[in-house]
Amino acid sequence: MSGKHLPFIGLCLGFFLVMMDTTSVPLVYTTLMSEFGVGPVAVAWVNNIYLIAFAASLLTGGRLGDSLDRKNVVLAALVLVGAGAVVSGTDRSLSLVIAGRAFMGVGAGLLMPQSMAYIAILFAQGGRGTALGIWAAIAGIATATGPVVAQGFVAAGDWRWVMWINAPIASCAFVAVLASLPSDPGHGLRRDEITSSAIVSLGLGAAILGLQIVADGDGTEIAGAALGLAGLAVLIVMAARDRTGRGAMLLSNRLWDDASFLRISLVSALLGMGLTAFYLPITFLMDVVLGLGPVETSAVMIAIALSNAFVGPFAGRLSDRLAPEIIVRTGLLLFGFANIALGLLGLVADPSHAMFPAALAIMVVAGTGTGLAFAPLANLALSRANRSDVGRAAAFFSTMRQTLSALGSVLVAFVFGWAIRLQIGGTMNPSVAALKGASHETALACFLAFCVIALCLSIGAILSRRARAPGEPAGVLSEH
Repeated sequence: MSGKHLPFIGLCLGFFLVMMDTTSVPLVYTTLMSEFGVGPVAVAWVNNIYLIAFAASLLTGGRLGDSLDRKNVVLAALVLVGAGAVVSGTDRSLSLVIAGRAFMGVGAGLLMPQSMAYIAILFAQGGRGTALGIWAAIAGIATATGPVVAQGFVAAGDWRWVMWINAPIASCAFVAVLASLPSDPGHGLRRDEITSSAIVSLGLGAAILGLQIVADGDGTEIAGAALGLAGLAVLIVMAARDRTGRGAMLLSNRLWDDASFLRISLVSALLGMGLTAFYLPITFLMDVVLGLGPVETSAVMIAIALSNAFVGPFAGRLSDRLAPEIIVRTGLLLFGFANIALGLLGLVADPSHAMFPAALAIMVVAGTGTGLAFAPLANLALSRANRSDVGRAAAFFSTMRQTLSALGSVLVAFVFGWAIRLQIGGTMNPSVAALKGASHETALACFLAFCVIALCLSIGAILSRRARAPGEPAGVLSEH
């Protein structure tokens, strides 16, 4: 095994951890609702706060990686994830669980851009597409493993291990990185760079957090709107300052002028939005509407993981040689089709007929779609960055994806909650028993949530097929 493969394994282990955490919690929503006496909107905070902190920390993480020794940033990130996992496993209060998840999100935000940057560095002389294909497969396996792990611990009667399992995984990743990952000293810490990145991170976090508070609908809408607008104003001012060349903290001027890089980042963000939001309606669909047990639910999740793992490396290798628009577009459309199919399956579900085989087949289609789209997008984005700005490029690319992932999670939780409220009355936080007593209404709420996700993916597919100028070659997304 060559010298670059051992550190790559360590990076993949850390990446597996942070991606698994994006989907493990939704599968214990119903358990947490019963444990703490809250509804679906309130319990969604457990996962949404992770996504918000994740998105808000990415730009600062990218800047720290470029400024300090990138290896040390990776190690610090893994410590944060492990410590947050220990805190979030407490059952004393939902607030403490949420606080621990926030720490984990910050660690994930510091880790993600370093992972992408190291792949670009380690495989600069060739094989980056294949490496990113494996990286994409890891993402698919991790996001599908999260629900399987959650189901196993819930069946064993202890949801806390859904959180605690992250601590030993983080420890293993820490040892692997410490032993094998080469140092990558940065250009030195500059106060203005870190300050600007931190301000943008705070603005981003405030904007998403404000939207979450508005979506809760518990009488704090005005405060949430004010916080969100303030965060948005900060982002606009900082982006304008950066774009005019007075900052260059988010992206280099070269990348700001690169329309293809910006479009690739947006398409990837729409994919991330759909993938993260997907696990809220699928949770209620399988548990409340289809009535699948832990074994069947785990099998469905394994199906999406295996199909993604099979397709991801193949798509990554193709993106090294072929124009990727068709690969990306096909993946987005397949995933969108799977969302609509799952929504329709819930509407026609009949307790007297087995729904498991149909759900299994649709999840294979979903995994194939994500596997086709994920790796080519990451390869395209990194191929447009230089060694000097790869950290910022990776952080911006990841920030776009995680920001829309957080927004998508908030939006879908809001759509689901309001659909339930309009049908059965009461609040947006009905009990598990109320949802199971209104399975048809829950199925319709799931269908609407799946439609929102499919719409986002369709927009991404359209953007991936930008009209070419006269004489412009095919493969415009990968043009250098």
